[in-house]
Order: sequence, then structure tokens, then C-alpha cells
Amino acid sequence: MGYCDFCKKTLSTDAKFCKHCGNKMTPPDKDNNVADGEEGEGDQSADDTLEKLEAKHDLTTDGESNEVPTSSSVSKRKKWYILSTVALFVLLIGAYFIGNYMTSAQHALEEFKEAIEDEDYEKLESMLMAKDKDVTINEESVKSFVKLFTSKPSELNFLMTHLKQQAQNGGDNYMMAPVDLVKDGKQLLVFDDYQFQINPVYFNVSTNYKDTDIIINDEVVATSDSEYFEMEVGPLIPGEHTIKAVYDTGFFNLDTEETVTNSDPSYAQYVDLYLSGDQVGFNLFSNRYDELKSIQLYVNGKDTGWDLIKDDLVGPLLIDGTMNAAFEAEFPWGTMKTNEIPIDQSYMEFNFGDNDEFKEEIMDVIITFNEQFMETYTTGDPAILTTASGLFVETILSDIAYNITEGIEYQGAFHGVDFYNGSFILEKTYDDIWVTTVDTVTYYEEAFFAEDYEQPLEKIEEELRYELGYDQHYDEWIIVSLDFAGTMDEDNMERFIVDEPVFHSSNWADLVDLEDED
Repeated sequence: MGYCDFCKKTLSTDAKFCKHCGNKMTPPDKDNNVADGEEGEGDQSADDTLEKLEAKHDLTTDGESNEVPTSSSVSKRKKWYILSTVALFVLLIGAYFIGNYMTSAQHALEEFKEAIEDEDYEKLESMLMAKDKDVTINEESVKSFVKLFTSKPSELNFLMTHLKQQAQNGGDNYMMAPVDLVKDGKQLLVFDDYQFQINPVYFNVSTNYKDTDIIINDEVVATSDSEYFEMEVGPLIPGEHTIKAVYDTGFFNLDTEETVTNSDPSYAQYVDLYLSGDQVGFNLFSNRYDELKSIQLYVNGKDTGWDLIKDDLVGPLLIDGTMNAAFEAEFPWGTMKTNEIPIDQSYMEFNFGDNDEFKEEIMDVIITFNEQFMETYTTGDPAILTTASGLFVETILSDIAYNITEGIEYQGAFHGVDFYNGSFILEKTYDDIWVTTVDTVTYYEEAFFAEDYEQPLEKIEEELRYELGYDQHYDEWIIVSLDFAGTMDEDNMERFIVDEPVFHSSNWADLVDLEDED
């Protein structure tokens, strides 16, 4: 066994040419002669070269080339294989390190913090997982979670410190925090997958009325079954929550709410949802409303079904003026319902005279009375005054008789009335007569003078209180007396003006002549 002098590969000892590189094998003496520079070397080299080319390019009988690769071509091919392998190895190593970083705990923490700071609710929703199956993770709950950290940056710093410690310790950290970093399987079969596990929080809620709904984030989570109720509610996602208590009686609501935050899973934060309702009493006795058959209570426009005749103490109600009450009852002239009044005291006065239709009716009676009064006073005809009681008409006739006796004439004209809206009081007297009083400023002109000595008319603004009574026989309201008005609020007056006042003048002499003829 020999070796090729050129490529150093094994050959048989009698081989004339190397089957690997194609060079001719040189005998030892030939080599020495060549080395010594003997003659004939040029011719021999030419022959050798020709033989090598023939051997290199010799074809097999099937037409395929028997070309033997040179050492140079083999070397390039090996280099290409080596470089490709190294490049692939480097690429795989780079991909591994990139994948390892992208799936690392550090990268997960960076993305988590960035999502909170950017308020990226959709991304956070995909990153969070609930430790408790009853905790809902959606866009709304994630918003509550983010509010915890946007309102209190120190909470975010605390949380990130906790999560970094967990990442360094392989997940072990016994400090209670709203979120834990946990491994959750593998990514691409190689890398650890990290999730952020929500640890739920609770609230200890109390309220003071039975059948009160406890509502968190617009969802009823509990209903109180007793007064002075207290209950732990949850689990909830750590964060900012709106907790409300609503007591619904069917016709009005008492409610209160608190916006609270909790990030500590080990502590149920206390929330006091005290409803500030009061038992409210209604005065039925001052105006003798207690003698009515029933009085229905309305609150905020809704019929409560509550009859004040049966029970005049109602509650719970708010007495801060945010609730309004109205009252309805049957009277001899029909059903009346008051205007609404704010509930601002624990003992309320109310007045059935505060009814717009009723006020209009009473004002019409007073206006008609003033128009009839002038004509009656100048003619002495009591039949004209249909809006006054018999006793009141007799008083007017007495005045007329005095003026006739004394020879005093009268001229007058009615111009209008300002009605004080706050003075329409409806009550029942101890004679079982329903009466109402109204304070006014009455405008008119008049003059009293001796016969044949006519005087100019004087403009008068008289503050008068009209008292009217209900005549059940004729089913009408009539004037029973006039008095001095009380204090009035000029900002709460309703004015009536006569467009074309009618002037009335007496003529007692003609009236006396007519009586003498009779």
C-alpha cells in the first residue's frame, strides 16, 4: 500500500496514476534525476502531462465522465458546507435567544407595565387570568383594575416590585398582592409561558334598611334581609369599584353610593352605605283634614298607595328636599289633588288649597264679586250680588241705607287684583263648613261726596283678605267676609287687570223717589 505524493491518499504500490487527484506516480530514481536536473526531463514532463489529461478526461463505455475532482474544487465545497452549517447554527442560536427574551419573565413584566400605563384594556384582558372562576375579566372589569394604578402610581410601583421578586425567585413570594406572576405551560414547546394571575378582593358592606339591593358596577350582588345589614361581597377584580345601596319601595327610591378601591386580597375593606331616610309625619289636624274619608299620598308623582287617614307617619323618606309630595282627597265639590311640595322636614304641613284649578275658580269668584259689588253699591239691588253670602249682602245694604239717609253719593270703578299664590288656604271650620282665604291687593277708584258736590275719584290699592265659604246647597263658593291681608311675597303674586273698567255712580234721590211712589 502506497500514498500519493500529491494528495497523500492511499494507493496500490503499482499504481501509475493517482485515482484521486489524477497525478502520475514518479519512481524514486526518476524523482532523484529530476531533482539533479538530468537531460530529457522536458520531454518526459510533456508526456506525463498528456497522459494525465487523457486519464482525467477519459470516458467510460457508457458515456459518463470519469473526471476526478481536484483538491481545489473539493476544498471550496467543504468550505461552503462549513459556512452554511455555521450560519444555520448562528441563526438558530440567535432565534433561540430572541425567543427566550420575548417569552422571558422580564419581557412579560415590561409589556404588563406598559399596558397599564397606556390603558391598553384589550391587551391586559389577554394577559390576565383569574384565580377565582367567579371573577369576571372583561373590558369593564379591566378598566376598574387600571383605575387603581392610574389614581395611585405608588400601587403600580409596589406591584411591579412584587412581580420582579417573583420572577427572580421562580414564582415564590409570600407577600399578598393583587397580581401574581405564574408559569402557564410552554410556548413553541421550548419557552416558558407567563400569565398574570388576579387575586380577588372583597368588600364588607353594611346598610340600614331591609330589602335594600347592594349593587356593584351596575350588578345586584346581594339584597339585605334585615335592618342594620352587613355582608362580605365579592370576589372582585382588584381596583376601583362603585358600590351602591338602593331601597326601592315601588314608588320612590332611597339610594347612596361610594366609589372605593381595594388592592389587598387579604383585607375586606369596609363600606358604609347608610341610607339617610326618615319617618315623616303629616299634619292632618290644623285644617281638620283628619275628617276626610281618605288622603292618598303621592311621592315624586307616583301613587304610593298610602292612606294618611289610616297612618300619617310615612317612611323612610328623604327630608333634604329631593323628594316631592302631593295629596289627593274627595271633597263635597269633587276630587282634589294638591301641587307637589318638597319634603324638607320630618313633620310636614300641607294645604289642599294649593291646587291650580281650585285657585282659578276662587280667583274668578273674587273678580266677579268686585264687579258686582260696584253695581250693587250704586243701585241698591241685592239681586245683582250673587257671589256673596246673605249676611254679607245685608251688611252692604246697611251701608247703602246709611248713605241714603246722610245724602252721601258714591262713584267707583274696579281695576284689578293681585292674588298672593301662597295664601290659598282650604280648611274646615268647627261648623263643618269648608272655607278658603286668599290675600290680595285690590285696585279700584272711588269717591264719597254729598249730593251736588261731586268729588274726583281716588285711586286705591287695598290689601284685602277674602274669606269664601262653600255653599253645598248651591254647589258654589261665595264671599262671606273681608279682612286685612297678612304678609305677602311680591314675587309670588298673580295679577288680574280689567281692560276696560266700568264706572258706577249712585243716585239716591231717584231711588228714594221710587220707594216713595211704591
